[in-house]
Amino acid sequence: MTSFGALFKVMSRGRFRIMNWLIVGDFALVIATMMWAFATDGIQAGDIFWTTVAWSILAFILAFILLAIQTERVYTRDTYRLLPLGETKLYLTDLAASLIMFIYFGVIQLVMYAVAEAIDNRYLMKFFGEPSITTGQAIKGVVGFVILGLAFVILCWTTVSLVHLVISATNNFLPNTSRRLINFILYVVVIFLVVRITAFLFHEFNNVGQLIAGGGTTQLLINIVGVLVVAAVEAILNILILKKWVETIPN
Repeated sequence: MTSFGALFKVMSRGRFRIMNWLIVGDFALVIATMMWAFATDGIQAGDIFWTTVAWSILAFILAFILLAIQTERVYTRDTYRLLPLGETKLYLTDLAASLIMFIYFGVIQLVMYAVAEAIDNRYLMKFFGEPSITTGQAIKGVVGFVILGLAFVILCWTTVSLVHLVISATNNFLPNTSRRLINFILYVVVIFLVVRITAFLFHEFNNVGQLIAGGGTTQLLINIVGVLVVAAVEAILNILILKKWVETIPN
């Protein structure tokens, strides 16, 4: 039986390499943007920080997509499906590998933020003004934001997996006409879920603000637990579909 540790190392290796290339690309874009600014109008106060943040947003989106692709490939590849292990261990290890690599990527981004903030500290102090919150409140807000963000990342990945596995399962036994209809319905459902999740996410940002201000802790925790419960239900469905209906694709 393949151990969790051995499987995790194998799954993480390629994703670690992808995240490192993405980090290098992100850093290179920041440097290139600053060099262009220096050669044209000159580097102004705050340029380094805001450029770092701007490219980081794109990098986070790419990291999420690239890790989602790596996650989905595992479910239909002989390389992993034919290993002597159960679908539950395969699915959870796959999800954990992507999550840890996403956290690793996020930590590196935080380091880049810290460096940019140190360079533009004087500008940022003027821009944001004197802090009206305590260090403890700031820490609570950051922790709440990070946990909420990771919960949504997990939910999005389990939702993507659910759609992918349902499509893979239906493609095995439905005729072309029915298959196209099912796929269309699933795409509509996914678009609806994306819109709803986005609206909910913006609402939760307000809860994070309340948490920083000293309130809203209970509501934020309830919502985080709710998101994780939905993700857990989707994960169970994904494992059941993986066990019964999804066939492998030869490498």
